[in-house]
Amino acid sequence: MKMDKLIEKLSRRLSHKNLITMIVILSVSIIAFLGVIFRNDITLPLSNLTSPVEDSNAASMPPLVVIDPGHGGSEPGAGSGQINEKDITLAISLEVEKILNEKHIDNILTRRDDTAVSLEDRTKLANEKKCSLFISIHNNSFTDPASHGILTTYNPYSPTGESNAEIMQSKLKTLGMFNRKIVPRPNLYVLRRTEMPSLLLEIGFISNKNDLKLLTSSDFQKKCAVQIVKGIEEILETNATASSESSSED
Repeated sequence: MKMDKLIEKLSRRLSHKNLITMIVILSVSIIAFLGVIFRNDITLPLSNLTSPVEDSNAASMPPLVVIDPGHGGSEPGAGSGQINEKDITLAISLEVEKILNEKHIDNILTRRDDTAVSLEDRTKLANEKKCSLFISIHNNSFTDPASHGILTTYNPYSPTGESNAEIMQSKLKTLGMFNRKIVPRPNLYVLRRTEMPSLLLEIGFISNKNDLKLLTSSDFQKKCAVQIVKGIEEILETNATASSESSSED
């Protein structure tokens, strides 16, 4: 009789322990299951975490402007006596660089001295740096010495080419030279091969004595640089606004 009671008592204890064990296991399983669900609810894919940061960094990157002094080295460009286009374009470009630096606008020059730089290397530099704007500075020349004036050329296949040229020419025409307005030039290498908005400026005719007098004046070169920078600033602002509006529509 005592043996029967002992067995019954042991059975009850074992059942009680098994019940407790089952409850503990079930509780742990429920907690683990809920934890997985919770993590899935709040965890975002890696792309969602990184993309906004990358987009923000790209949008916040300051604009970088390329200033391209035409010709150089063994390629003097147009000339009149001892005066060469390559020297005038470099002088104006260095003044532009100085003002851009003062305004804290990031910029690079395709050349800083009397060095020959190929057209391919000029555009390659701009494309590799992913620049915002490319400005090539030149002087004009013609067989008729009466030809004179200042103009801005652009790539007509560029969506911003004409509007950017209008902005730049609106600044250059204040320099006192004849306003030759804007001219589409689809075949110019630096306009065709650059992957960013680009312009080529023809500042005066070296073949015209009145234009040449201005071009060789350091005072005019500085005034010219001021107007070029004003054009750059407005173009950068206009293009940034257009890009922002386009992004918001998407």
